[in-house]
Amino acid sequence: MLKPERVLIVADSTSVEMDQFITDVSAVLDSSGLWSRFWSPASGESPKADEDLIIVVGGDGSLMSLLRELGHPPIPCYGVNFGRVGFLMNPRQEPADLVSTLLGGRFVEQHLPVIQATWKSTDGSQGQAAGINDIVLERDSGQTVHLGVYIDEVFLNAYSGDGLVMATAAGSTAYSLAAGGPVVHPRVEGLVVTPLNAHRPVQFHSLQFPVVLPLDTTIRIFGEGGEKRPIRVVVDGESYAKIDELMVKARGDSVRLLRPLGHQYIQSLLSRIIGERSSQD
Repeated sequence: MLKPERVLIVADSTSVEMDQFITDVSAVLDSSGLWSRFWSPASGESPKADEDLIIVVGGDGSLMSLLRELGHPPIPCYGVNFGRVGFLMNPRQEPADLVSTLLGGRFVEQHLPVIQATWKSTDGSQGQAAGINDIVLERDSGQTVHLGVYIDEVFLNAYSGDGLVMATAAGSTAYSLAAGGPVVHPRVEGLVVTPLNAHRPVQFHSLQFPVVLPLDTTIRIFGEGGEKRPIRVVVDGESYAKIDELMVKARGDSVRLLRPLGHQYIQSLLSRIIGERSSQD
């Protein structure tokens, strides 16, 4: 059972409602004998990942931003939804109920694999970034992109279109889904490759449909348009320009996301993505 002694509370934007919630949670933690502190990315300071538990107040973007700042540490994270969709977050509770849920062990732990993008830029420099949702390679101008796509060193496709989305199961309900990709249950460890507006004329031979691959797959993509067809990569919302070559693979570790007991993935899918029908429909 999780027995935290030090708790980090994070929010990347504030409102009167959020401020009051954070104040109340801190007070309940203090009365329970736990040390806590508040941090916001707006402070300009990087947090030290030495707490036993992280409570993130906000939306999915807040959670992904924090994890990126911390390098995706193996510290349990509990998200409280103050955003819109909040697919990675949990429903709000009263502060006392939230602390009781955490201290009473009334939660389950969900492991989200971390995927890493490693690239070479058109100027020869190299870079890398990691995420838990998706890695998008897309055009950075009005020109379509021409890409050579390799799966585990086997040539798959000479793709032409707007780009490709490579998503984890957690990210399969985001951009990939909007582009026509499948929803992948979080207990299925895989990578979804979804094309963005692929050219349909037969001479382009572009990938027209999403492909689901094992999580340990290595994806290599080579840009074939040079400076005429600039490409950028977006990792969990963070953008990097002038990409020439890209490799995507699982990093081998995972993020520990806490869910309250009774959390049902299919129910979340219905309420937040599909929309529930009334009994009269």
